[in-house]
Amino acid sequence: MLGRRILAAQIIRETAADTTRMSTPGDFATGPFRGTAKAQGTPAFPCIIDIARGRTLYVPDLDAKKLREAPFANVYARTQAKSVLSVPWEAGPLNRPSIQADPIYVFSSGRCGSTLLHNILTRAGVPGVSEPDIATALISPAYGKYPLLRPLLRRATRIYVRDLVSALGDNHSPFVVKLRSQFCRAAEPLLKGARERRTIFMTRDFESWSRSVGQMFRVSPAYLVQEYRRSLNCYAYLRQAGNCHFLRYEDLIAQPHREMIRLSAFLGQDMAADAIDDAMAVGSQKGTRLERVSEQGLARWEAMKDEVGDLWATSGAADFCARIMSQNGQPQPDGPGQSQNF
Repeated sequence: MLGRRILAAQIIRETAADTTRMSTPGDFATGPFRGTAKAQGTPAFPCIIDIARGRTLYVPDLDAKKLREAPFANVYARTQAKSVLSVPWEAGPLNRPSIQADPIYVFSSGRCGSTLLHNILTRAGVPGVSEPDIATALISPAYGKYPLLRPLLRRATRIYVRDLVSALGDNHSPFVVKLRSQFCRAAEPLLKGARERRTIFMTRDFESWSRSVGQMFRVSPAYLVQEYRRSLNCYAYLRQAGNCHFLRYEDLIAQPHREMIRLSAFLGQDMAADAIDDAMAVGSQKGTRLERVSEQGLARWEAMKDEVGDLWATSGAADFCARIMSQNGQPQPDGPGQSQNF
């Protein structure tokens, strides 16, 4: 691997957006890759960790402001890319870092207002980015199957993180990275060795969460119960590993100013009231394919909701999640003995 060069290629065909999956190297239709000097000037956005080739793909010359504002940064990068850089991991960070701080990660169960939270923070002047494919290597089959590869994949991830912060952060404010819900599985390796011990965890009550996910995606009742349980297991880990700020969707919707005052104190960053109001007035996923539920999605949920409720109540997941939420004095999700209005 030593001595491999940084390669560059031009995009020859527009990439179709897909907001529901992680990026892959095949998403870019490029001409031939050729050797190039390390990019100078505008920092490049790290886009895809290419495990098979031991490289990370970067997109240079993106509008940093629009990238920070995008509800899905990976989609913005794919659709706006004019060229791609392929950087071998042994080359280290591409964006010679001037910012040493680690990001504050937002972990979540998904479908719980985390994109809305990103929108609030962006309008309030807190730098960050939403859903970069930052931890794909840490949840990959290779990471699970080959223990000897794990240090290398963690190093590739650390390089990605450093270049992400260098491209979009600053030295005056915390940099908040809103993660995909799948990356709850990567909490431990992602935080290993990080100097920033603050994290944010966001979720919503199981009944409304499962309805939202079930209407939007083709998933099974077992998947819904397992994923919600997995996300709260991540929250339990985050509480033990550092200083985790808990935020519930229902509380954010009911009392956004109160919740943002709490979060402001946690971040050490003021947020103007009008920025919160502006964000609450706009659909956080407007213009994306997640903006509206289809008729098929509504029918799919109606057909499965009773089975979801029964599995939630009988599998032990309700008791498990209630225990996690109660251990830190947090409001409990729907648990045993509570009515389920599925």
